[in-house]
Amino acid sequence: MAKMLGNFFNRMYYGKAGKADFNPDDLPTSRVSLFFQMLRIYWGQLVKLNLLYVLFYLPAIVWTFMNYMVLQNTLVAVDAGELASSAAGGQLLSTLTMYLLILWPCIAITGPATAGVSYVTRNWTRDQHSFMFSDFKDAFKANWKQALGVSAITGALPIILYVGYRFYGQMAASKGFLFAVPQTLCVILGVIWLLSLQVVYMMMVTYELSFKNLLRNALIMTFGKLPLALGIRLCSLWLVILAFAVVLLIPAATAYVMLALMLYYLLFGFAFDRFLFSAYANAVCERYINPNIE
Repeated sequence: MAKMLGNFFNRMYYGKAGKADFNPDDLPTSRVSLFFQMLRIYWGQLVKLNLLYVLFYLPAIVWTFMNYMVLQNTLVAVDAGELASSAAGGQLLSTLTMYLLILWPCIAITGPATAGVSYVTRNWTRDQHSFMFSDFKDAFKANWKQALGVSAITGALPIILYVGYRFYGQMAASKGFLFAVPQTLCVILGVIWLLSLQVVYMMMVTYELSFKNLLRNALIMTFGKLPLALGIRLCSLWLVILAFAVVLLIPAATAYVMLALMLYYLLFGFAFDRFLFSAYANAVCERYINPNIE
């Protein structure tokens, strides 16, 4: 049995004995076909990389789970009549504010690890070899300052945008609709930054740029390829979107959906997102920065 399994995995990774590795018709003809070929080859490695990456996300995951339990307990207390809805609203707002404040450093510490993962997945999506652990460590050490700066902004942005959105929302309700404009801008700013994260880490580990130029180029490329950037982000959220749809249609399945979602991200999802973003960033950067690359 062990021999059969060994032969199966050898064929999966190295191909069938006696056959050439490739013929010209099998070579990828586009970036999309290259992405799926590399995903087929490296999916097992992505699981290992994800387990390494999740270690740096554990504080954020644990903190999020704790606040989710607080939310559940508050909703149960409201349903049981033990807590008035007005008091529950104030408690939920207080919980959300504290959650976002503590989430800031939890997200900030993930930046150097994201740089390491981005370097490894960049090589894989280019069909280049990578020693996963050593390359992760080297990219972590070489880019930790810039990566920490990016992740610090990423961690701070939710609380800043939340406060700004609430403030301008209250101003719009009391002083006029004109304040809805900066309120909308808060949402747009958050979306643009989220989309720029799909490019910025790959650029960080590939090009020697100052922090200012790194952010500027990432934002320019995001604006230049905005529809594609939105499409890539939606592709990365496919399971989250599906999960919400299932919960809306079958509320009784919420616990099972949340468990499936948690297992996906703990085992595969974080690394797959970086793999997808690296493929997209490779295409964008090599189109505008390195146009001589085939």
